[in-house]
Amino acid sequence: MATAVIVGFAASTDALRSQARRYEIHRRGMLHQTVYNTGELGRPYDDGNTGSTPNIPSFEWPARSAMFVDGTPYNGQYNSFGAGFYIFATKNLDSANRYTDMCGAVSDNDGNAGVVEGVFSEPISITRMENYPVLADGRLNPMYDPDEAEEVIVSKWRALQTNVIVTRTSRAWSNPDYDDFIIYEYVLENSSSDTLTDMIVAWGYSLAASLFGNERKFNRWSEADFRARDQFARYDLTRYLSYNHDRTGSPDDRYFSVWAQSGRFGGGLNSPQAVGIFPLHYDRAHLALRGQTNAFVARSDFRYVWDTELKMKQPYINRYENGNLYPSKIGNYGFLDCVSQRKTSPVSGIGNDPVNFPAYWIGRSKPSWTIGSRQPVGHIYGFGPYTLRPGQKMTIVLAEVAGFGAGTAEDSVFKDIGGGAGSDGNDPDPGMHPVPSHYAEIQYPEAVTPNGPSPVMGSKYLSMYPLPAYVNSNVITIRDVADRAIQMYTGGVLVKHDTTQFKPENTPSTGVLQAPIPFPAPAIRVENTLSSRNKIMWKSYAESFTATRLRAPLSHYEVIRADHPLDRWKVIDSVGIQDTRFYTSQDSTYMVSDNSSALLEAYYYAVVSVDALGGRSGMTNMTLHETQLPAAPTMDKVYVVPNPLIVSSGFTGASPSGDINDRIGFFGLPKRATIRIYSYSGQLINTIEHDVDNYTAAWYQVTRNSQLLASGVYFFIVDDDLGNRRHGKFVVIH
Repeated sequence: MATAVIVGFAASTDALRSQARRYEIHRRGMLHQTVYNTGELGRPYDDGNTGSTPNIPSFEWPARSAMFVDGTPYNGQYNSFGAGFYIFATKNLDSANRYTDMCGAVSDNDGNAGVVEGVFSEPISITRMENYPVLADGRLNPMYDPDEAEEVIVSKWRALQTNVIVTRTSRAWSNPDYDDFIIYEYVLENSSSDTLTDMIVAWGYSLAASLFGNERKFNRWSEADFRARDQFARYDLTRYLSYNHDRTGSPDDRYFSVWAQSGRFGGGLNSPQAVGIFPLHYDRAHLALRGQTNAFVARSDFRYVWDTELKMKQPYINRYENGNLYPSKIGNYGFLDCVSQRKTSPVSGIGNDPVNFPAYWIGRSKPSWTIGSRQPVGHIYGFGPYTLRPGQKMTIVLAEVAGFGAGTAEDSVFKDIGGGAGSDGNDPDPGMHPVPSHYAEIQYPEAVTPNGPSPVMGSKYLSMYPLPAYVNSNVITIRDVADRAIQMYTGGVLVKHDTTQFKPENTPSTGVLQAPIPFPAPAIRVENTLSSRNKIMWKSYAESFTATRLRAPLSHYEVIRADHPLDRWKVIDSVGIQDTRFYTSQDSTYMVSDNSSALLEAYYYAVVSVDALGGRSGMTNMTLHETQLPAAPTMDKVYVVPNPLIVSSGFTGASPSGDINDRIGFFGLPKRATIRIYSYSGQLINTIEHDVDNYTAAWYQVTRNSQLLASGVYFFIVDDDLGNRRHGKFVVIH
């Protein structure tokens, strides 16, 4: 009898009336991610055809990466087309009907976004909680818990086909040693009256590093451009780490030298990151016993896929896929009674590389390395088969991780699975290759792919240029980050899992979440002055901070400034504790002046706490501030700067609303005014409503039809709310 795969139905109107699909965003650390109460992560999955959404990050690393280049807006370093959580199960061992819930990471047959809400997932709730050591007013948080993450999002939904209630708790930190990962704890509860049998739980992830790199290279972000080119899916066996990286980090074709030398936008590599996922814990208690599952096991595999307790060795699925993640295709991954449906076969031997392919992996699912170049984006990572009786719960925990490259130069002595052309080239089993880095190039012919005919892997970037400023500690590569995530979750000592096998079956189902704590940064405010010299101010409240596992006492502060969050930060001043040059004891306030700030220019400011061991806080107080004077009390002369604008505005500083080179400033404005800009022939180009207590207003030469202004002579008229009018003209030469 054929097995029926049941992949979805529309939930009743009554069931969904009180629920709504909502999201919250992790923004505390260096990895930003959008979390939905439907199971989705990042964005509604598709193969890239809908682009990206500003300020709705999808596995964004490094964070705060949106920018303008030559007038073109880029939403930044997003690294995923979307992700979700899958559940495949039968009920009461009835293999005739198999149920599939794709709570995110679902498309139609052509890679367009599929429907999740009301088909596979019923939203229940989502909450975001802050556990910051310092409150927004600068005072210490009396409720701060050092044994909990600084940012916690709890999302909850019902998987409609299996009637499993999923509660996902995600956690993020700002500590520079621990800010490049997010930990997700999934608690699954069988809320039905049926026993769920042969249940596989899996993550569906699309890893695509990165949006910015591909838009600079291909002028789009499309899954098709990652196939058999310069993106490689790889697997680190000793860390259970499934990850992606670009072949060389994608050096910018136009600005590589300028950005690499100056550190602009993080340097000259547009896709330097390695991004991935790995389990920190999987449930063993509910794994089905041999004889209590319909899972097909080939006769040749039977003697080594079962552990000593007669449970299936994990992971069960470790598969790469293309951009089409439609239900009838992915639902087949849940078939357990047919040999053709175990998409990745178990490891049957370690071949001729016992050092890099440990015997621990015999019987566990091997990554589909043969297609790690041809279709590197889709990662399906699953565990089971499980048996979950009515009312029972189980827990499985995942970490998202990102780092500057796959490894260091020294890591090239180690090998992991992938990095070669797989079945598209001369890539011998077991497909293991040296770990690449941005310290030195590696040559291996197996890296040649049909659309990427180069044997080079990695780059020499870090042998010539420094690490970007956003790499804010000695935790650099994705391997470093994964080790820190393990340490945070287990609460143990830091272990380098280069040769030591991490075993998520032995970790606790609830994270210990204990690691060294840095001295926190104070809350700051930035104020204008009549001299246009910005004041950076903060209270001394944070100096009385104490906590278990505090790494070291406070030594001093660094006041820093940058034109973009990814740029190199300039130190304005170093400030000692209650330094009399800057500190006023009467009101417990520090004040530092930025003597190089200029009117109408904006900058990012931060104050970093530096401890006695040289450890640094996160830049949790990063503040964007535009330098202004108070509005003119009455409108007198209004003028344009620069005038003429020849090629570039000459402004410097931050420019989150447009390209800095296109900025035009209107000076001499009252608090409320309307600015109208006309062409030489009298056609209205744009209207600017000024309603703020500022002396100036910026315009980026964008017309009301969203076009960039052409070279020419332009006129402006300014009207205030008292009936006064001023006019003038300016010249633009591109």
